[in-house]
Amino acid sequence: MQTEQNMDVIVLAGDRGPNDPLAMTSGVSGKTLVPVAGVAMLTRVLRSLADWPGLGRIVLVVPNGPDYQQAVAAAGPVSSAVETVTPADSPSLSVAKALQCLDRRRPVVLTTADHPLLKPEWLDRLCQGRPDHPVDDDLRVGLVDWSAVMQAFPDSRRTRYRFRNQSVCGTNLFLFNSTRADQVLERWRSVEQNRKRPWKVVSLLGWVTLARYLRGALTLDQGFESLSRRLGLTISPVLLDDPECAVDVDSAVDLALVEQAIAGRAS
Repeated sequence: MQTEQNMDVIVLAGDRGPNDPLAMTSGVSGKTLVPVAGVAMLTRVLRSLADWPGLGRIVLVVPNGPDYQQAVAAAGPVSSAVETVTPADSPSLSVAKALQCLDRRRPVVLTTADHPLLKPEWLDRLCQGRPDHPVDDDLRVGLVDWSAVMQAFPDSRRTRYRFRNQSVCGTNLFLFNSTRADQVLERWRSVEQNRKRPWKVVSLLGWVTLARYLRGALTLDQGFESLSRRLGLTISPVLLDDPECAVDVDSAVDLALVEQAIAGRAS
């Protein structure tokens, strides 16, 4: 897949509003407005997308409010490519709402606005997929090696998925490669409250497969093959090389790690 085809991107920026602990500490209206090294997370993500040659339109799921509008405007010229929609009652419903704005146009990249370390090369890697997997897969899930993340960020607490051959972390990066992938949103709703409990997420594969996972007998590819069969579509894991892609901002510790990483880039 060539990113030069102007890929559309959905960015989830809905959050818990001013009651979010990070937002309260920073005195802003929501978590994605929390400044990271002086720049709102949302603004940083949009600026990173602006640096991606493959960028088409951006559908931003974001609350209404002047603070959010200012964060979008601060991203610069890319703000003209942004179409905003208000969040639905859950992340999966918000994604479904954003996909409706794009009609049946695919592929579409999905990411989040609390991912201020986002790099364009991660998007390239996701869109390239895996040479040993079909190019006509329906959904791609960005993952990264857990041990590499722990080596780079030993103080970071990231959800670990333990497979027989490898432990991985999520990256908040997905590629909806066909409209068939949209059906995964129904299953997503059933695990939204359990994303920090890996066995609950893996239970989507069925109890037999879950038992294999809990015994440490399930490989990463076997897990995705089982999920593909269960949902009736082709889902591929794509391993990214950069441990930074696992670090989104959910806590003050995450915020400190991200600011440290940004300072390291500058130096």
